[in-house]
Amino acid sequence: MIGNRNPILYRENSALLSMEFNHCGFQQCTPGYQYGISMRPFHLIHFVLEGRGCLVMGEKKYEVEKGHAFYIPAGMPGYYTADRKDPWKYAWIGVYADVRNPYLRLIFQKKSVVPVALPQDVLEKALLAIIAVTDRRAADVETYQKEKFPGEQFFAIRTPQESLEVNSRMLHLFSLLVESQTQNSFSCMEERNHAADAKAYMDACYYENIKVQDIAESLHIHPNYLTQVFREAYGQTPKMYLNQLRMYRAGIMLVETDYPVSVVAEAVGFSNPFHFSAAFKEHYHMSPANYRKENQ
Repeated sequence: MIGNRNPILYRENSALLSMEFNHCGFQQCTPGYQYGISMRPFHLIHFVLEGRGCLVMGEKKYEVEKGHAFYIPAGMPGYYTADRKDPWKYAWIGVYADVRNPYLRLIFQKKSVVPVALPQDVLEKALLAIIAVTDRRAADVETYQKEKFPGEQFFAIRTPQESLEVNSRMLHLFSLLVESQTQNSFSCMEERNHAADAKAYMDACYYENIKVQDIAESLHIHPNYLTQVFREAYGQTPKMYLNQLRMYRAGIMLVETDYPVSVVAEAVGFSNPFHFSAAFKEHYHMSPANYRKENQ
């Protein structure tokens, strides 16, 4: 018989551990090639195989080069640009997972860019094995020719068997990454940073009708304790942070789109547009309509 005694793998944590494949691919970028992504429901990870470029998320800019991986969490917009003299070639993989997924935390250690410890040839073969489930041109990962391999996205899952197989191969890739990125994998998992987890939860799910109680329940802690540790970490309560985040996103939508106020309200987690307008006016000292008029 085989079992697992580690608390991170207990049944109550199974949702945190779940990972589902979305898509993957390879691309050799042209000099200065730019790509931007809006907020998406899946995490996006890029592995830089050659060259260099830069990643911008929020107000932070990262210089990235061969041997690095960069991580754009679900719900977080970002864009990245290939270097004009030494444009990068990268592989990417999109994965559905909880924002608090411990495997992603192990690999990236709460950073956006990390050096990849896994040897590049092993990494490429693991990625090609995923693509090979439906693209037979990549089936022989020992002899494939890099210069002829297409930089295509991988969406063509046609059968339940392929879905299971591709997820199995993706999980194998992540097992290799976890093993190579840390020597004491599960001991790191047990160290919970509730404040950071709560912030990540709000960053990814602010558009849902969530409250501090919901966030605390997802972390299996009392709301009062969450408020205490969050204030110690970020200098404000979770409720204040969530409201500021929603107002910031709402302000962007009002300026950059022509959506009705009711649609903007729903997009930032308010089921009642009147409650949204009141919160917006309290934050910006003007109504959503006047804010749009002054800033468009």
